Amino acid sequence: MFKFLILVALVPAVMLQNADNINYDNWDVIPFRPCAGARPPPATLRIENCPQMPCELRRGSSAMMVMDYTSLTDATALRPVVTATALGITAPYELPANIAAACNWLVGARCPTSVGEDLSWHLTMPITAIYPLVSVTIEIDLQDQDGQTQGCFVVDTRVVAN
Repeated sequence: MFKFLILVALVPAVMLQNADNINYDNWDVIPFRPCAGARPPPATLRIENCPQMPCELRRGSSAMMVMDYTSLTDATALRPVVTATALGITAPYELPANIAAACNWLVGARCPTSVGEDLSWHLTMPITAIYPLVSVTIEIDLQDQDGQTQGCFVVDTRVVAN
């Protein structure tokens, strides 16, 4: 039982450490499309191994990105709302719970965040080996605890074989 408690205590610390140790300086800044409506775009978006759109997402790997934005609210919680459109079908893209807890993936910061604070948020999206080899439009909307958008963008991708 004691080993289990230590493991439960260490896992969040390791997850937080991973966000702070991201070296995304050599990742390309990617042009993106703004989301529909009045949802604000991020200041910049970097995607690992993606020099231009459409970004190639390799099956059996993970897509990693960092979004730089300025907080529009005092946020005590953050969560990404991801939507994927492929072959004319739009569906939510459910992230694993540990990744969906976006406060754990702020780089060099933690929640709560303050209005006007410049932040970087890291997202890792698993691309499972069973995904079909198709083009996919992905919309990512980072929202606070009240559903207020902090940054929203759309990128074009293509799932490719590993």
